[in-house]
Amino acid sequence: MLEAHWRWYDALMVLGAGVLGAVVAGLLASALGADATDADFYFWVLIPCQNLGHIGALTLIGRARGFPGLAEGLAFEVEPSHARWVLVGAAISIPLAWIAAGLRILLGVDDETPQAIVEAVVETRGTTTMAAVVVSVTVLGPVVEEMIHRGLVFRMLSGNNRKPMTVVIVTSVIFSAIHLVDPSLYSAAGAVTLMVLFAFGIFLGTLRARTGILGPSIFAHSGFNLMTLVVLYFFPTPVSSL
Repeated sequence: MLEAHWRWYDALMVLGAGVLGAVVAGLLASALGADATDADFYFWVLIPCQNLGHIGALTLIGRARGFPGLAEGLAFEVEPSHARWVLVGAAISIPLAWIAAGLRILLGVDDETPQAIVEAVVETRGTTTMAAVVVSVTVLGPVVEEMIHRGLVFRMLSGNNRKPMTVVIVTSVIFSAIHLVDPSLYSAAGAVTLMVLFAFGIFLGTLRARTGILGPSIFAHSGFNLMTLVVLYFFPTPVSSL
């Protein structure tokens, strides 16, 4: 029996499944006469459909590759004690925000156009959709992104006998680059955001390498996003790192 392992194109299929989920949500919006660009639809329907596509693909492809479950295929192990990493993730967002502000000043960047998702989040302030935003940003997003980047991609690269630091750097590059699906990042301000995301990816990758499981990085990612969400809702200033 062949040893179970991921292929490099599995990540592309998982990402494609997420796109398919978003397309299905768009078709649903069209059929119901709903506005697919509306923030309510975005967080209640589109984001869940997209993440369902990602998780479904991870599960099916993992089984096809010989993994009995996501725990084995992605080192997906979460324990109550891992919750302390939420505080660490929230704390690390502060110096990263300072670094981003410093880089903007150093580079003379005046354009602080926020990411599309940040604008969508701000639109939901004071509405019932805030509940869906909290779940999407602090639960679904961190879980799925860590499953893909520090799970599938990390394990695939590690299986090719690459040095741990090489794996951490490559996964961080991919993690930050994947955000380029947002057109608002094609700017000087966007470049600063990508650098911050890369630095955060290095932290998450190092955490994954040292613990050997996904739980700590998931909670740290959640804490980082939670802090961003708190700032967006209660201290509305240009923030760009969800």
